[in-house]
Amino acid sequence: MSTTLWIVLGIVAVVVVIYFLTMRVFFRQSRDADKNIDMSKVREWKDED
Repeated sequence: MSTTLWIVLGIVAVVVVIYFLTMRVFFRQSRDADKNIDMSKVREWKDED
């Protein structure tokens, strides 16, 4: 394979790894935020029917 193709594949691989690491951090922060919700202050869901 040509050098240009290897460079492009390397850049794509780095972008994919950075994306997954970022999503992992956001998922952890979201899970921690969900644990800190005070359910007594959340209003009950009412259907519009």
